[in-house]
Amino acid sequence: MKVKSPLTGHDSVTLLQTFSAQKIISDWQKLFDIDINGELSSCSDFYLFQCNITGLRFFYPLDIFGSAQLYEKLMKFEWYYMSDKWEYQIALQDLQGDRIALEIGCGHGHFVAQASQKGIQIEGIDSNDRAVLEAQQSGLNVHRRSIEDLLAQKKNQYDYLCSFQVLEHLPNPLEFLKNCTDLLKRDGKLLLSVPNANSFLKYQYNLLDMPPHHMTQWSVRSFRALEDFLPLKLENSLFEPLAEYHISGYLQAKENQFKEIASRLPVPLVKSAINKYESFLRKGLNRYTKGQSLYVKFRKK
Repeated sequence: MKVKSPLTGHDSVTLLQTFSAQKIISDWQKLFDIDINGELSSCSDFYLFQCNITGLRFFYPLDIFGSAQLYEKLMKFEWYYMSDKWEYQIALQDLQGDRIALEIGCGHGHFVAQASQKGIQIEGIDSNDRAVLEAQQSGLNVHRRSIEDLLAQKKNQYDYLCSFQVLEHLPNPLEFLKNCTDLLKRDGKLLLSVPNANSFLKYQYNLLDMPPHHMTQWSVRSFRALEDFLPLKLENSLFEPLAEYHISGYLQAKENQFKEIASRLPVPLVKSAINKYESFLRKGLNRYTKGQSLYVKFRKK
């Protein structure tokens, strides 16, 4: 098995972990009541690798990414397409002046709506038929189109291109990012958010942070490496403060991280320490703790 990095095309990669496809299929059925046999039927195992050059972590094989039908099934959960996200507020601060913007992977169009209310000329595209229909019914400038379709008509046309929690789902992120860059004007801004690969997520068994849902895991290092492959300059990176609804998962991840040390301590002492830490987090310490997402801003050179 000769595996190559989806960013560099080189085989300088390190195997980090092996997963049983059958276990993941079973766990999805138990946790979400969703059958993902169709997505993972091509393999008995899949693997997590790290690109030694860029630090990008990616899953292999590449053909186990989620189908459009999978995302429609996930829409039954209210938490899946949140109406507001931390990165929306950061991006709205970056979207300045009389500019033309595009959001790729806009879902129901929640960010498109917020940007429009601030006078930004923005449109959104998505591949989810149901989400696009609901956005259009709300009067939003949202369409079911591919990025390739737009390139044929609007190359070098946008001042801002936004894509939130999308990049990590794609098996070929470099092609996507190249297309995004081609849509931007010179000095245009590319605004992205993804789960932070170096957050508490790395210590969780998180079904949504692996195939068929996620295909890559990004860090500031891997984003900075894009400067070597694309005409982009990384101008800013920000970490989401720990959200209140992530505190329980954060504590479980920390417990997993220090499991070996904790196992040598009295159980009551460990529980007491965790309870105190949770109390501090819920009283406001979470605002000073790194949470799940990473936001980056690039400028097209």
